[in-house]
Formats: sequence, C-alpha cells, structure tokens
Amino acid sequence: MRREEGSMVRKLTIALIIALVTVSGVTALDATITAVNGKVELRERAGGPWVAAQAGVVVPVGATISTSFNAGATVQVGESQLEVKALTRMRIEELITENGVDRSEIDLPVGRVSANVRGSSGNRAEFRVTSPIATASVRGTSFDFDGANLSVSEGIVVLANRFNESVQVAQGEQSSAAGDGAPQKPAEAAENSGTVTISVGPSGERPVVRESTTGGLTINWRIVN
Repeated sequence: MRREEGSMVRKLTIALIIALVTVSGVTALDATITAVNGKVELRERAGGPWVAAQAGVVVPVGATISTSFNAGATVQVGESQLEVKALTRMRIEELITENGVDRSEIDLPVGRVSANVRGSSGNRAEFRVTSPIATASVRGTSFDFDGANLSVSEGIVVLANRFNESVQVAQGEQSSAAGDGAPQKPAEAAENSGTVTISVGPSGERPVVRESTTGGLTINWRIVN
C-alpha cells in the first residue's frame, strides 16, 4: 500500500512540474554540434571528464566546449548557428524558449566565436556572449567576438563592459572593450584602424614614404625630394 502511495505521489509531482512548465511557457532550446574540425573536446558538467566532441551530439546547459590549434566546431542553437574558433573555451549558460523568445547565453573565458542569430518558428532571438571584460548582446544578427573585440556583419549588437557601459555597433562597424574603460564607439574604432596615404610631387617620380601617427590614425606621407 505504501509503495502504491509513493508511486502516486511521484506521478502527481511529475504532472505538477509539467503543468507549471506549460503554464509559464518555458521550454528547452536544443544545442547540437553539427560539425567538428580537428581536436575538439566536450565536458558536460564542471569537474566532469573531457571527451572527444562529435557531430550530432546534443550539448546540455552547463557543458563546455574546448578547441585546440587549427580546430573548430559548429553548434546549432535552435535556428542560430555558432562557429567556435580555434583555441576557444566556451560554456553554455542558458538555453530556453520563453514567451516567444529564444534565449541563449554563452560564457567565453577565452577564444573567439562567430554567430548567426535567428529566432525559431517565428520567435524572437536573444543571444548573449559574455567574457571576463565585455558582453555582446544581440537580437537577430551576425557577428564575430573574441571577448574584447567585436565586428558586426549584419544587424545591431550591443557591446557592454562589466560596468554595463555600452555602445551599439551596427552592420559593417567594429568596437572593442578592454579594462575598465567604456566600449569604443564605432567611429573611434574606425579612426584608430584607419590609414591615409597622401602623395606630394609630380606624378611618375619615385616618392619617399614617411610615416607619422595622429592618435590612432596612421598617415603615410609620400613626398618627392
């Protein structure tokens, strides 16, 4: 009799949990390794063993993916695709669909990832990659992020430092966050990476190239003696 009562209690508990999940509209979002190149390892939980990652393996929340030299992996998260570059270690912190939003959060202690973020079945996608010094948050876009430097190829990404100071980085723009300073504005990043070449003197004559720097802008002076 007690065994039957215990079994009934367990069934009621499971039913209640299912009911609560259904009412709250929260479901799990799948993450699956779809491609592996070189030495890629997977650890399903903190302190657990490292095993060779293989295509088709489902990656649970709390799992860590580690890539070696000249290695990489592709992870499908719902309709979003994540490219894990070489010498990267990343951990999956959250994978849920709630109230029409696909939420994914990745912890990136070291390395670089590229993401193509898309919502599934009409849902809106919220994708967050967090490093020790910066966080990239997106809602449907494509970007490349190494924990400090961000490059956006489609859409808009919000880059924030650990003090939650942030900038918006749009398609074709770049930004970076390092130390305790505010993330770089895209215009500043473009200026710092710019190079201008100026030619002075009659055409056809061999110039002498001199280089000077103004802030982060490098200017090559091509002067004919």
